[in-house]
Amino acid sequence: MSTDDSESHGAATEFEIHWEEAAGFVRRRLRIELRGVAADLIDDLLQESLVRLLRAVRREPIHNLEALMTEIARRTAVDWLRRRIRWRVLIDPALSVEDVYVQAASPCELGDPVERLQFVVVEFFGSGESACRELALAFFAEQDWKKVAGSCGRSHEAVRKQWSRCLGLLREAARRDGGPLTEWLE
Repeated sequence: MSTDDSESHGAATEFEIHWEEAAGFVRRRLRIELRGVAADLIDDLLQESLVRLLRAVRREPIHNLEALMTEIARRTAVDWLRRRIRWRVLIDPALSVEDVYVQAASPCELGDPVERLQFVVVEFFGSGESACRELALAFFAEQDWKKVAGSCGRSHEAVRKQWSRCLGLLREAARRDGGPLTEWLE
């Protein structure tokens, strides 16, 4: 970034940011966060990060631009890792619940893998099927399907079938879509 303290630690508007310098800074931070990741993926994550930065700058004045860019790069990297890990567990029918818990028991820099998985699934269903989102929340809260059915005013069998369809949607999206849904295959 620029050596001028007012430029490196504060930018009141998107027009005061030197976007090429900001892109270079964020790219370096992403490379640090995601050592060994291909350059084309870093470029994709850079674009995602810069969109986040633009939205943040448009929302409110920035007091420490470098700190914000560092945090955005970190969060973008973590989000990418979450997407990659979570889809693998949900979409691979060969993985059992026990496998998920064994993976969760191993130490991980990014926190509990089960919690990360839950977040991705709920977010996936939040973008479309709201009934699936509610069932995913119930599933991860380890609620009994009979109680869930009672609270929804539906039969136990209908709720179980709906959840099965929801998982089918998730698996199909992972198989069909490129990008984040299938990155775990690499």
